[in-house]
Formats: sequence, structure tokens, C-alpha cells
Amino acid sequence: MKQVITGLLLAVGLWLLPGEAAAGGINELQELIEETPAGGELELENKTYKGNVVITKPLTVKGKNGTKVHGDGTGNVIEIESPDVTLENLEIRYSGRSRDTSEEFAGVRVLDQNITLKNLDIAETYHGIYINQSKHIVIENNTIVGLDTSSLGDMGSGIHIVRSGDNHIEGNFIKQSRDGIYVEYSDNNEIIENTVQETRYGLHYMYSNFNRFEANKFIQNTGGAAIMHSDNIELRNNSFSYNHGSRSFGLIIQGSRENDVIDNEFYLNQRGLYLEQSTSNMIEGNTFFKNKIGIEVWSSTTSHYFIKNSFHDNSSDVIAVGGKSNNQFFKNGVGNYWNTPMLDLDQDGAGDREMASTSAISQLIEENELVYLFLESPAMAVYEQLNNLLSGQQTMALDKYPLMKENPSANEAWMFGGAGILVAGIYMWKRRRRM
Repeated sequence: MKQVITGLLLAVGLWLLPGEAAAGGINELQELIEETPAGGELELENKTYKGNVVITKPLTVKGKNGTKVHGDGTGNVIEIESPDVTLENLEIRYSGRSRDTSEEFAGVRVLDQNITLKNLDIAETYHGIYINQSKHIVIENNTIVGLDTSSLGDMGSGIHIVRSGDNHIEGNFIKQSRDGIYVEYSDNNEIIENTVQETRYGLHYMYSNFNRFEANKFIQNTGGAAIMHSDNIELRNNSFSYNHGSRSFGLIIQGSRENDVIDNEFYLNQRGLYLEQSTSNMIEGNTFFKNKIGIEVWSSTTSHYFIKNSFHDNSSDVIAVGGKSNNQFFKNGVGNYWNTPMLDLDQDGAGDREMASTSAISQLIEENELVYLFLESPAMAVYEQLNNLLSGQQTMALDKYPLMKENPSANEAWMFGGAGILVAGIYMWKRRRRM
């Protein structure tokens, strides 16, 4: 009789808890982790495993196509508390979302060094990946999609790095998070070839120095990248595009110094590059194309050099706000490329006259930020033209050595060449008359 009752109870239990039974119990993945020897490899099946699990020894955990680790919505789905751990080919879902706790939860939380996270598919988590006081972390080729919520406070970062250095972040796709990649008090990190879209800030640096940031793409964010209170950052070959809003930007540098912004592309942003309370940054070889404002420089920004940058079809190439500041748009006889016809009769590669980028709207911007909404309106164009006629324009940038286009079109070449011949002819004719 006891055996019959036991069998009935077991059958009822299996009927009530089919998920746990099919998956081998809520602690199946944790048990597999414990059973795998230190330094070993755990290969998971293409099924759903229950999180929340903790890894406390060196280990490689690999999934197959369809391997899923789903948390219970109350903590970190996978927490790593050991060095030399690799996670690969896993779908990770459902971390805790509450902010009324001592920590902010993540799909993967890393608390040690020499960790590799690659080919992970992370969604429905507060933070995607959270790195805390760790070094030598490799984060490659992951897809991280944030929570589908309209409340910014309910969203974490795609990758959140705090007090961690010497990490390599490459080839990740991040979407719909508060900040795509957040870096705080963390030096010597490499962030390469990532794509971030539909976030507040695609990249957000705070008090982090000597980081390299190269070949990333930031698309349709409120702000592409924000470099704040961080020095010696190298930003090279990145693309900032379609970052729109009343005060949006491709890149902001604030309270920072000695950063190199080189060979980046700023396309269709509210403001391409925004500079405030910063000093001694080099802005070189960048392209500013079809932005409402190419570069906005506040008077608190000083000792910057702008050279070899190219400006095309922006509503305003440069706006200087708050008064004059000590910045130079040339260095050692090298200036910038402006979308303005000019002559180079001595063929030295620079225009024969200095180039002054002028505007009358900087005072309006300083007084009311709503002006940003009307930069492309006909009224603003009329305002600029009237001030130009009445000599009310102010010089926003003075380039004493404006560069000629390296490859002018056939029409431009004919026009400039013809103008040169004409001027030379007039000069020779006047000289002959004096003789």
C-alpha cells in the first residue's frame, strides 16, 4: 500500500512540475558545474537549463545551438567568482530587475580575472554583462538586447565595467539599454568594432584613462559616446550617425584632456562633436557631414587643435558658444577642409586666404536650447542671412591655412584652374602696361 501511495505522489509531483522534471531539477546546471573538475570543460545540451548559478573554479562552459540558461528573475543568471573561466555559445535570460538591493543584477556578473565571454545571446536582463574589480576580461561577438521599457531607470547597461582594467571588448552588438558600454574608474581597456544603437549613450566613460576606442559604430542613440572626466583616450575610425534629439550629439567630451579624436565620421547628428570644460584635446582628420551643427565648442574648452577635418553640408560647421576661447583651427601650417571655393595660386596645398567660419546663432543657443529644434528651419536661414548682410555674423573658427580638396571634381578643377589663369593673365597685362 505504501508503494502505491508513493507512486501516486510521485506522479502528481511530476504532473505539477513538468518543467523541473524535464530539465532534471532546478539545480541541474549547478550540479553539472560542481561535478566538472577544475580546469575542465562542460559541454551542455541544446535545451533549457535553470539559472541562477555560481562558478567558483576554473572552468569552460560551452553550449550548442539552442542551449539556454534562464534565471528565475531574482538575481544574476550566471555569477563568476573564479579566475580562468570561459562561457561560450549560450542564450541567457531573466536576471533580477529590482534596484532595491545591494547590487544591480546581470545576465553574467564577473568578479575575478582572466575571463572569456563570447558568442552569448543575452536579453531580458537588467545589465547584460557586469564586470566588477576584474582584469583581463575578453568580451567578444556577443548580442545584448536590453529590456523593452520606456523608463530609463528600469534599464541597465549592455556592458557595465567598474574599477576594472586591461580588458578587451570586441565585435559585440548592443541594443535598447541605458548605456551600451559603461566604463567607470577603469583604465587601459580596448573597445573595438562594436555596434551600439537605440540607447541613451552608446559609450559612457567616467573617470577612466588610457582607453582605446576604435572602429565602433553608434547609430540612433540619444548620444553616441560621452567621454567625461577621462584623459588620454584614443578615439579612432569610429562612426557616429543618426544620433538625434533636442540636445543629442555624436560625441561629447566634457571635463577631459589630452584625448585624440582621429579619423572618425560624424553623420546626420544634431551635433557631431560637443566640447565643454575640456583642454588640450587633438581633433584630427574627422569628417563632419550633414549634421545640424558639425562642432559645438563652449568657451570653457581651451587649447584644442583642429586640423585635417572635413566639413560638408552641415547646417553650421562650427558654433562657438559662451564667448571666445583659446582653440586653434590650424597647426604648423595645416588647417582643415571646408566646403567653400578657394584659390591656391602658389600650389602649396592651402588656400591663399584664411577661412573664417561665421554664424549669428551662438548667442541664441546660449540663451535657449530650444534653438536646436529650429536649426534647419527657413526662419533660421533668414536670420543668418540678415545678420550676414548687416555684419552681425561672428567668427566661430578662424583657419589661417585652409586645405584644398585633395581630389576636386572636374568642374571644380576647371573653375579654380581657370580662375588662376585669369588672375595670372590680368597680372601680366598690368605689368606690360607699366613697361
